[in-house]
Formats: sequence, C-alpha cells, structure tokens
Amino acid sequence: MSTSATGIKKAIRYFGFAVIGLLFLLALVAVWIYLASESRLQKEYEFSAEVDAPRAALIERGRQLAMSRGCADCHGDDFGGKIMLDEMPFARVVGTNLTPPSAGIEPRVRHEQLYRALRHGVGADSKALLLMPSGSFSKLSLEEIEALSAYLNTLPSVDHALPDSQMGPLGRALLVTGKLKDFLSVEVIDHAKPVVAAPPPVGSIDYGRHAAQLCMGCHGADFGGGPMTHGGPSAPPAANLTPDVTGLAAWSEADFIASMREGKRPDGSEIDGKYMPWRAIGQASDDELKSIYRYLQSVPSVHRSMKDASRQD
Repeated sequence: MSTSATGIKKAIRYFGFAVIGLLFLLALVAVWIYLASESRLQKEYEFSAEVDAPRAALIERGRQLAMSRGCADCHGDDFGGKIMLDEMPFARVVGTNLTPPSAGIEPRVRHEQLYRALRHGVGADSKALLLMPSGSFSKLSLEEIEALSAYLNTLPSVDHALPDSQMGPLGRALLVTGKLKDFLSVEVIDHAKPVVAAPPPVGSIDYGRHAAQLCMGCHGADFGGGPMTHGGPSAPPAANLTPDVTGLAAWSEADFIASMREGKRPDGSEIDGKYMPWRAIGQASDDELKSIYRYLQSVPSVHRSMKDASRQD
C-alpha cells in the first residue's frame, strides 16, 4: 500500500474522529440546555395565601375585572382554557381552565390556587406558570383578588381537552441564555413585597397608577414600549405609552378611550388585538380609562421610535 493511500486513510480516520467529537460536544450542549431549563421548569414553589375567603358582594366586581384585565384572551371566552401560543420549536403555552372542576374542589382551595397564580406565578402543581403575567397581576389588591375568585367560582364547569404547555428546544435555549426574562414570572416577582388591601378610588391618578401596572408586562416598567420578551418570535414591539412625540403626546383623553373601545388609533390604523387586548381593556369603565390615561400622561417621557423599539439588543 502506497504512502499516499495510507495518508488518505489516516486523514479520513481523523476526520471521522473530529466529526464524532463535534457531535458528542453538541450532544453535551443539548443535554446541558435541557437539564438547565428543566430544573427551572420543574422547580416547585410553596406560597401560602394571605387573603380571606371571597364575599358574594364582590362577584360583579370580579366579573368586571376578569373582562377588563384580559383574562379571556388567554383562558378563553368561557374561561375553560385555550392554546394561546403554539410556535414550536419555541413553545406551546396553554391558558389554564379557570372554571370550577366538575369533580369539585373547595372554593377555599381554588381561591388559594388563584392567589398563588396571580401573586406568585405558580400553578396548582406548585410549578412555574409559563407566560402568566403575574409580574403585573401580583400588584392587584387583596380586594381585587377576592373579587376575581368570587366571580370565577360562579362559572359553569367546562371540560376542554387541551394539551399541556411545553417549552421547545429553541424556547429552552432562549430561557437558559436569559432572553426570556419574563417567561417565568415566578423568578422575577418580588415575593416579599406586601400586597395592598384595596385599590385607590376609581377616577384618581393613583387608581390609574394602580391599574396601569398591568400594562408593564408588555410596555415595560417605564411604559416606553419595545420588544416583548414573552410574546413569541413573531410578536411586534409594544407601543410607547408615555407622553412623548413617539408615544401618546398627541392623543387626547377621548382618543385614548376610543382606541380601547374600537381598536383604532387616532390616525385610523388598526390595533392588533392578538397582542394588544384592547377589547378586554375597553370593557373597563370610562372613569377607569380616564384614570389610566391621566396617569400615563404624568409619567416621564421616553423617546423611542418604532425602529428603536424593534431592536433586540
């Protein structure tokens, strides 16, 4: 056998070893990504509820809150749950069935489960809820949580056949690399922060501040908008809600209320209801919407164009 042929065989052998080594390394990385994400997804949290059993007088207030805070957008019009995001290999996220189970769970137990979901971002199995905006809902008052619980316990039982929520390989990789900061709200909530007993009076700027906290989940803590980290790869950037020329500076109070009622901006362009729950928010009372508008007009301006808002860096 010639020296040349022997050299070629050795080269092929070494190339094969290199390919096998590379595949082994990639397999190790894939296993690490899975294990690193799985430990966070399967971690169980224990939180005790700090609220009293709901009162029947709060049921109507609970209905209004459930409608205006967008619960149906993720949990279905009958609150029986629905697939809210199905973008594999990113993730499949299923909104939980919020109706009373036909088998029957004590209202007190359901109340505690709802409290933990809203206040801490964990499900009935004590594991992290995916894409649950508990970072915003955790700021609800005890009175509002009790009202929601009271209303949900009056709903007829619904039994939909729904798949489980699941993180795909792309979603897991983004999770462990810190690109989905709000996807597991249980990890970012200040669990030690006291919950307020009751909201400020409706119509006041203070109430607007309280209600607008729900907007932070998409529009940011400064309400300046930007990329949504939890809406999936196809989610558009959230709008700037501050009184800047790139935000709501030119919007009147009537413009703001009309946009929430009709789903159109003052220039006539459509608001995408898939990502901005204007139909739900539009069910809030005029006084509530006025409070939110007045508060948003009082926050510091943030200059952020849609081009800037689209950047992911």
